[in-house]
Amino acid sequence: MNRPSIFSNDHPLYPIVITVNVIISTFLTVLSTVSTMIADSAIQGELALSNTEAIWLTTLNLLGVNTTVPCGDWFANRFGFKRVYTYGILIFTLSSLLAGLSQNFFILASARFIEGIGAGLIFPVGLALIVKSLPKEKVKTGINLYIAGTFGAGLGLGVPISGYLTQFASWRYIFFLIVPIGLLMATLCWFTRSKKPTYSHKPFDFFGFLTFATFISTLLIALTMGPIRATSEGWRSPYIIAFFVIALLSLITCIIIEKRHKDPLIPLDLFKDPIFSVSLAAMFLLGMATFASVSLTIQYMLNGLHYERFVIGKIAAVYGITIGIFSVFSNFLAKKIPLPFLTFSGLFLLIFSYFYNNELSWLTGAKQVITILLIRGVGIGLALGPTTILALHAIPLELKSSAATILTFFRQIGATYGSTIIAIFSIHQTIFHTARYGEQANSHLPAYKKTLHNLYDKFPNAAKAKLAIIENIKTQAYIQGLNDALVAIGYVTAFIAIILLILISYRTWKDRKNPATEPPSENT
Repeated sequence: MNRPSIFSNDHPLYPIVITVNVIISTFLTVLSTVSTMIADSAIQGELALSNTEAIWLTTLNLLGVNTTVPCGDWFANRFGFKRVYTYGILIFTLSSLLAGLSQNFFILASARFIEGIGAGLIFPVGLALIVKSLPKEKVKTGINLYIAGTFGAGLGLGVPISGYLTQFASWRYIFFLIVPIGLLMATLCWFTRSKKPTYSHKPFDFFGFLTFATFISTLLIALTMGPIRATSEGWRSPYIIAFFVIALLSLITCIIIEKRHKDPLIPLDLFKDPIFSVSLAAMFLLGMATFASVSLTIQYMLNGLHYERFVIGKIAAVYGITIGIFSVFSNFLAKKIPLPFLTFSGLFLLIFSYFYNNELSWLTGAKQVITILLIRGVGIGLALGPTTILALHAIPLELKSSAATILTFFRQIGATYGSTIIAIFSIHQTIFHTARYGEQANSHLPAYKKTLHNLYDKFPNAAKAKLAIIENIKTQAYIQGLNDALVAIGYVTAFIAIILLILISYRTWKDRKNPATEPPSENT
């Protein structure tokens, strides 16, 4: 017996309804992610969480996402794309309700992990639904609208909404806001009737998934917990070393299993295409830029410039809106400009924004921060869609779905590991700059005496003036540590861009030499 439907697949509005549904649902997952960028200290204060527990809230959410994304394609083929997508929305929505009602660390941590599982189903399956529902000639437009509506609007609206609710109401309302919208999207999707799906009966690659999930989990835990003070002996801790060893062994075992499995969870044949492999590195860096770099910029405004959360939200909104606008704009430019040019123009602007970031200090004004975010947003908006299309160019049709899932996964782990990698490097550099600036706080140096004398008018005694100098040194050392980390990422991005440029130039030369080579298809 068929359930009642609002739209059937032959209705002219069906593709629009599905596309808008996916964009809004994915927007909610981005809203949930950025909420912790703004509300982390408010959550930590209300629930009396330690620094380690606060870190675990984010870590568990990312673990849920990253371990689920690779399985999304298999679940969708086995049980139906629309059904799995709807279940993903419901899992995400109900766990958001639990997060808003939570009164202790255990409940909130569990809710955030389950939220990650729901989001891990929404990301790959939602994008696949857009591709399946739209006509072939509209797929490129749909993908660019998806990027603009989810990551652009997600950051452009999510950050100020989170900042406003945290500052003037409660962080709990961020999660409560998700619930009615999520339920509406799940209901609309459930009551839209598509063609009768053909289910795949391929066996689930359980041991491949188990070893891969173990690798992702242990590596993330080791990278996250290694640099924090609560970990005994830091990187030399047996606890951390053991996680790194388990991660390495799990990765080796996973590769062996995937090579031998008839229907592997991760088709290793995809990595034989050098452009696809290097594009994965580029996608990792774009994921890092989209989420990790803006997260650190928010922390800079919060801890370095001491801006209010709502003000930070309004500044960060410029970044998200810029990504959204230029993601759509790149779709129109792609009709007149070669995709490689768009990709490298975007990557160049991204690299430039990283180096320009080095100009920030504790005296920086909002205009300079906005300028950097604008340049970075333009770069990401121009590069994200074309990089995806270039990566899928030479992939066989039967592997395109798996390739798109892997690209999504690398973008996600770029956001996940990116924050951790930048934090590790910035902590090291902060210690270095603290020592270097601290050498200047010498009572025998003329410059220090002059600075101290100038502060006497603002502070009642010398002790408070000296304390102010120390606090400024600590703040600037923290900011310079972040700047150094982003400059280092800029060098890595430049290296990957050069390698990608060489590979694409070589493929273009081969295509011209051999005109029989198939050009990029519209549905990539």
